[in-house]
Amino acid sequence: MAEEFQKRPFARLLILWISGICIATYVPFPGWIGIGAALFFFLFLVLTKPVEARLSFASRGNWGMLFAVFFLCLSIGYVRYRLRWEGTDELSAWQIYFREWQLRLLASLDVLDLAEQEKNVLATLTLGYRQHLDWTIRERFNFSGAAHILSVSGFHVGVVYAFLRACLFFLPEHTLFRYVKQILLLMGIWGFTLLAGMESPAVRSALMLSFYLVGKLLVRRADSYNTWAASAFCMLVYNPFYLFDLGFELSYLAVLSILFFYRRIRGWFALRNPGLQMLWDWVAVSLAAQIGTLPLCFYYFGQISSVSMLVALPVTVYSILLIPCALCWIMLYQFGCAWSWVGTGVAWLTSSFCHFIDRMGRIPPLAASRPFTPLLLALSYATLLAFCIYLYNKEKRYLFATLSLLLLFSLALLLF
Repeated sequence: MAEEFQKRPFARLLILWISGICIATYVPFPGWIGIGAALFFFLFLVLTKPVEARLSFASRGNWGMLFAVFFLCLSIGYVRYRLRWEGTDELSAWQIYFREWQLRLLASLDVLDLAEQEKNVLATLTLGYRQHLDWTIRERFNFSGAAHILSVSGFHVGVVYAFLRACLFFLPEHTLFRYVKQILLLMGIWGFTLLAGMESPAVRSALMLSFYLVGKLLVRRADSYNTWAASAFCMLVYNPFYLFDLGFELSYLAVLSILFFYRRIRGWFALRNPGLQMLWDWVAVSLAAQIGTLPLCFYYFGQISSVSMLVALPVTVYSILLIPCALCWIMLYQFGCAWSWVGTGVAWLTSSFCHFIDRMGRIPPLAASRPFTPLLLALSYATLLAFCIYLYNKEKRYLFATLSLLLLFSLALLLF
């Protein structure tokens, strides 16, 4: 496992930064103590080691430890500074500007032949505007396992990215036009992310896609785990309190779980039929995402959808069709060339999608028999982590650790 962290430098930075956020938030730890310890360690190296030893390759572990202490202290001080001003922030000028622009764009949905709640669902899907969304609609989406659609997330950004890429198919990949293509794609996904209110899952996806596109421009091979860690690190530097945001937690856990489990689950069946293989791929993605988010869903909501696996593919198909069509309608309306047949298609897709969610949302969810405590949450993720390490290393000691943690989880479930 140490070799995996060495190949992914942003994973090390992310662990240190998250540790600093947790220490600054929950532990009365004065920052000057850590800084003093780091300075003492630095003086110890300088005064006790000759110059040749300090600069040698063998001393890299000492310098790495020194850097870790300094970086941890930096994160603690930064979070303490942000805590001092937490709750006093107001909307910045650019946030107010994009909020007003968002409201102007929403006017294009009022002319569609839709019920009020259907317009609110469409506004949520396309622009992340859910202020007028009724709680009964939210409940239907929760029960059907499609609640993630109501928050502009990485899926929405991925759909917009795929749509823009399809629109730019005429630009060749192996000439100077590829730079123009990647820049236009970057502008498109970040423009959509800004219009959607900079939701943390959308920012995560936009960052990961940005790293991927920049890597293609520089002809560098991207590592998915390092890209995931880099985007999380950038978001937590921008706002450390994203760490305690439910959307941030579910989004990053789902992506990490997909990265680790998807190929393993996909390999369970070797299907020759392309249609069946595509269907199994969607099932594998949904199952992989739920493995990582299941404990968190039980902890926050106390229940999960009983039909989420059944609605995953239909919801995906609806969204892939509806989101680009609705965004095209909004843009056409703004330029004064709103074609009626586009609006009719958007209205029909929205109505049928809401009807499908309403039918599936009437099926009761699977509820936990007792509250899911923080202890159970910690034990469940510790068990999952040990199991992942076993799948990676195939060593019996990690299997023993997994079974031991599973036993502790069972005992905690019975006794507490």
